[in-house]
Amino acid sequence: MEANRQMEMKLDDKEYTYVFQTKEEMATKSPSKIRRKIWQIFPSVCGTMMVLPFGIMLGWPSPTYPTLIKPESPVPISLDQSAMVAGFLMIGNTVATPFSSMRRFGAKYGIIFGVFLMTVGWILMWQAKDIYWLLGSRFLIGAGNGYGVGQLKFYINEMCQDSLAQFLIKQINLYIFSGVILAFAYGPFVDFRQFSIIASIISILVLFLAIFLPSTPRELLRSGKVPEATKLVAFLSPQVDVGAEIAKIKEKINLGEKHLSFCDIVRQAALRKSFLIFTLLVFCQQFSGAPATIVYSQIIFAESHCPRPELCALVYSFVFFLANGYGIFCTPNHNKKHVFLFSSVGVSLLLGVKILVLVEKVNDTFWGFTSLVVLILFNIVHTVGLGNVPFSLISELFPKEANKVVVHFFVMFHSMLALTITKIFQTMYDRLGLFAPFCLFLTISTFSIIFVIIFVPNKKKKPTGIL
Repeated sequence: MEANRQMEMKLDDKEYTYVFQTKEEMATKSPSKIRRKIWQIFPSVCGTMMVLPFGIMLGWPSPTYPTLIKPESPVPISLDQSAMVAGFLMIGNTVATPFSSMRRFGAKYGIIFGVFLMTVGWILMWQAKDIYWLLGSRFLIGAGNGYGVGQLKFYINEMCQDSLAQFLIKQINLYIFSGVILAFAYGPFVDFRQFSIIASIISILVLFLAIFLPSTPRELLRSGKVPEATKLVAFLSPQVDVGAEIAKIKEKINLGEKHLSFCDIVRQAALRKSFLIFTLLVFCQQFSGAPATIVYSQIIFAESHCPRPELCALVYSFVFFLANGYGIFCTPNHNKKHVFLFSSVGVSLLLGVKILVLVEKVNDTFWGFTSLVVLILFNIVHTVGLGNVPFSLISELFPKEANKVVVHFFVMFHSMLALTITKIFQTMYDRLGLFAPFCLFLTISTFSIIFVIIFVPNKKKKPTGIL
């Protein structure tokens, strides 16, 4: 007994402390950085796959129109009607965009609904019997994309930390252009029905991916699953105060976020000026030729007498993808005004060369791929500057509170201009030949040079404050 008492005194003197870990405590240890990144990136990438069916439909006209405008077409259309069919994709995209900021049902279910609309659209295309089926299909796929992309951005922002979210959101357009390449790659080698079946299967697979996406912390809180939301926040962002973060998410759910309206922008002189500059830049972007050369690329190369126009169109789409990758991630780091000037001048020179090639029939008299080389250079110079810089200017020309309304305006205006220039291209090509629309593109790109020199600021600080 005395020995035990002495041993207890020695232990007390040394102040030993025993810590026991339960299984639950061990399970809640801070996860590794790699695991956290995977759980943020993988669901976001799977969600981003939702834009693939839209990208395939965006590229659908180029390999399909040469078949549809023939007398033996499975769904006969005229060249004049082709522009209307092309335009309905952008009409759907425009109509659905204002609804893309609705958060009543959660981002995950918004993505599912968007993919569902696109899947129905592709099934309609598969079963198409006349032009009205084509119009309905294009409209549904455009609407699914217009609504779903807004929900996708919410999903990525709710699942990822800020810097990672911005990086993943920038990649959305690259997935769209991947769909374009896919359409150009298999479109010329299958018939009209097979094209739609393949796209329908892809859409269904993407829909299954969307159904099994994990819920975000915000969605869990809205469903009353507070413990699950707390665990997910602690897992994804162990460095933050979990309680404070949960309270912050609840506050956003209850109060929402403050945004400027279109009227607020128009009323403030500085923002009104920025809005006009931005609007005209988007006009120059679209009317200098990019949408029409994508939609009608195979017809353009065939009319220019390029050998294997379907392969030329595929190469053209692949270069478009690579140029967009550079434009999205690298161009914003350069002086925007200088990039605009380089792009506008380069596009004007290359359009002039393209017109000369057409007039002198260089493809026939010198080298059959001359038009391909000229248009690839046009593609690169346009995409890295005029094609991407206007959107990247939003954060510089407008305060954060204006981001929602300006992005919505950009998507809708961009889509309507794409529809308009596509129709103008088709009409001019049908009535006057390929020479005429390229003269129009040259006129607009030349105007953009003058506009950029006079009105686009060299450097502009981001506006602050709200009305």
